[in-house]
Amino acid sequence: MHTNSHIARAKIQAPLFRSGLIDRVDLEHRLGEAITSRRLVLLVAPAGYGKTAALSRQLQRLPEGYGVAWLTVDEEDDLRRLLGYLIEALDPLDPPWRVAPEALFDLLAQGHLREAASAVVTTLEATDTPHGVIVLDDLHTVVDPLIFEFLDRLLEHLPQNWTLVVATRLEPPLALARWRARREMSAFDETALSFSRDEVQALWYSATGQDDAEQAQRLHERTRGWAAGLCLSLEASRTAPGSEPKRVWQSRRHLFDYLASEIFDGLPVELQTFLMRCSLLAELTALRCEQMTGHARVVELMEDIERRRLFVSVLDSEELTLRLHDLFRDFLEDRLRRLHPEEVPGLLRQAAAGEADPLRRILMYVRAGAWDQAQHALSASAGDMLANDAGAEVMRIVEQFPADIQAQSPWLAYARGLCNWRHDKYSTVRSDMAHAAAGHDALGRHDDAQRARAMQALAMLFCGQMMEARQLGQVLRSHRMDLETETLCEWLDFWHENLNGPIDGPGRRLSGLIDLMMRGATPELWTRFIPRVNLFIGRPRVAAQIQRLIHAVRAVAGDRHWSLQANVNVTEAWLLLWQGRMEELEVAFERIEGDSHWLGQPPTLRAWLLMLRVMAQVICGEENAVRTTGAVVYKQTSDLDRSSDLASLSLAMNLRAFAAIGDWPTVRTHIAALEAQPGHDAPPMQLLLRTTRSMLALHEHRVDDALITLREVVANAGLLEATYVGVMARVHLARAELAVGSPSAAWQALSPLIERFGAGGELGPIMYTGSKTLTELATAPWRGAASDDGLAILRNWVDTSRRLKVGAEARPATGSAKDHAGLSERELEVLALLANGRSNKLIARDLDLSPHTIKRHVARILNRLDLASRVQAADWYRTRVGT
Repeated sequence: MHTNSHIARAKIQAPLFRSGLIDRVDLEHRLGEAITSRRLVLLVAPAGYGKTAALSRQLQRLPEGYGVAWLTVDEEDDLRRLLGYLIEALDPLDPPWRVAPEALFDLLAQGHLREAASAVVTTLEATDTPHGVIVLDDLHTVVDPLIFEFLDRLLEHLPQNWTLVVATRLEPPLALARWRARREMSAFDETALSFSRDEVQALWYSATGQDDAEQAQRLHERTRGWAAGLCLSLEASRTAPGSEPKRVWQSRRHLFDYLASEIFDGLPVELQTFLMRCSLLAELTALRCEQMTGHARVVELMEDIERRRLFVSVLDSEELTLRLHDLFRDFLEDRLRRLHPEEVPGLLRQAAAGEADPLRRILMYVRAGAWDQAQHALSASAGDMLANDAGAEVMRIVEQFPADIQAQSPWLAYARGLCNWRHDKYSTVRSDMAHAAAGHDALGRHDDAQRARAMQALAMLFCGQMMEARQLGQVLRSHRMDLETETLCEWLDFWHENLNGPIDGPGRRLSGLIDLMMRGATPELWTRFIPRVNLFIGRPRVAAQIQRLIHAVRAVAGDRHWSLQANVNVTEAWLLLWQGRMEELEVAFERIEGDSHWLGQPPTLRAWLLMLRVMAQVICGEENAVRTTGAVVYKQTSDLDRSSDLASLSLAMNLRAFAAIGDWPTVRTHIAALEAQPGHDAPPMQLLLRTTRSMLALHEHRVDDALITLREVVANAGLLEATYVGVMARVHLARAELAVGSPSAAWQALSPLIERFGAGGELGPIMYTGSKTLTELATAPWRGAASDDGLAILRNWVDTSRRLKVGAEARPATGSAKDHAGLSERELEVLALLANGRSNKLIARDLDLSPHTIKRHVARILNRLDLASRVQAADWYRTRVGT
């Protein structure tokens, strides 16, 4: 989650109740019993009835070992933000997440609310606690209806040893009738929360030291047991000892008037001003208050506020941190806006300028109507947010700007473009970046315009506008470029030379591109370039540069940028596939499956994994598996964005696979589907379509038709010859030439492959043609046309293909007991420490890793061992490995 640790700590800490509060035996007994036995506990009452104090006090009395996750909700919290803070609140319990917590945000962005709730429930079930309690305080502030939908789903499947507690001024729109009918809900309204006559008398004695039953009775009658009214009246009594408490009205305006006359107006002017200006802060610390007021004695004033018990909670933190009671903060802000309305926008700007959390800072600027600062703050933070998989949050912020600013702002257009790039929506990116470039040009912001225009050119390339993209790139290179623009242009030239030559151009360009990136590219910039670099792996030096790229990206990704790690794992898998290193590829598949599960099964990652799987199954001769996986690939293309080329790529990989195993009815279906896709007329797609049609012609004994097309394909393949399809074209041309009695022409078709792949370092494309086809060629009547060395290479390919098939059939589905179920050495280290009772944070410290990495290792351990909790994993380790 992209959040500031102090902000998260403030929102997920239960306020401390003050010593000296009276015992409320009856309420505490009923509330304690409800919290430990009901699915849902609801405290619903108007402001000032002591809901937060009652909960805070009760939770501190829970038995040892009970887990508590407290979250104070505010009006800025949408579902994504609330879920992020809930994840933070659960973290001290070491919940064994099976899906990356960050991936839940992507599920929400895709509308998969049910799946996100299910992932939370699964984690709660596996969390080691005799009973867990989730508290949502101030739920009445929520304006996002998705929060209530999420909570309904969470409640529906909440484990029996967990309770959801809600404190709110209004009854929330949840399925309360269901839980009431099932007697799984306890509700505490203002009647239950009000102080009884005896409690008021005890409170009066505690506050004044006087045992005056008559005075306490009058106080009870006037306040009707309302906690805030009691506190206000008692505070007034302290201010004027011996005076009778005045009547307290429960309407907001009367309450504000009472606060003004009995509390606020009696404070020193210095403290009044301090409180009003700091009321715009969610939490008060010395640094933040000094930024807001410029006061030299902020610590003294904060201590005075606490000493006067001015409706604040003290948060448990290293420095004095106060949180104003909602009622008091609302009163102070109301007072500020009435007395000093001209100061409010400036104070909000000051609050935003000193805010460490990027999202809260941007939203404060939005609240102040400071649109320029809000745009610049978003521009400065968008890259980090995207690198941390918070693209949905970036888009949500953009949508909070007024429509006219959204339509005009180049910063917002650029941020939209980066978000759309991550989802392969290239036509939208092209429009966004053109808008951003024009806007920055009009403002004289040359570097920003150049960057936007470079992204526009790349989007044009992927939309099939190759010449236009090339021309725009040349214009960019004719002007001054910063490092990012130069990197983007180098990437554009890499793609241009992949498609147009020279043949050794991509290797040189990729080398230069990596050099540029290593000079200081951000993780977000690396993320833009990893996908699809594998498509031209057969060009000279490209495979070596991809290996270099993999090392560089892993160094940049570290242990935080999960999507970047997943992308580089996919890239490595393509390299292993090309090199025919199938055993290592299986290990890579496990990593990618883990990535996909951890990230919440993102469609793009799933698409790449399925494409890799179906190709590996072809190479290993697993025809039934090819049909099964291919069917999934075909079905999922309908779920991919139409403006992305990923659907076309998926269909192309599938078409190649079904042609390789000779499933001709499915080949016909895929040819029709691919021809209906945008971009099917691009040279690589035409090469594939013409080759597979020729293979189909061979199957139908239309050898002459196949020969005509395959000879043209091979003669004109050019730069595409060193690809899987280029290899397929030559292999099947050889078959066709042999079919018409031309072994010399057949060997001439095969010779470049013998020369290129004979050494054995890059066997993937050869193995992809299939054991049957290779056997047919190795045993063909060559009549002296084939060289002995060439035939030996062919026979060696046949043997390798057969070994791969046997290896795939013998490969176990999971690791054996001997190798500890496939756990890596690092995972065994983590498991050993976990079995010894160490928390995630302590394991991270012991192994010099981040807690995020330890969470990921725990998830992998549970997945590989098919276990549900840390306790089960510890038992497994003690039983199988030892103490």
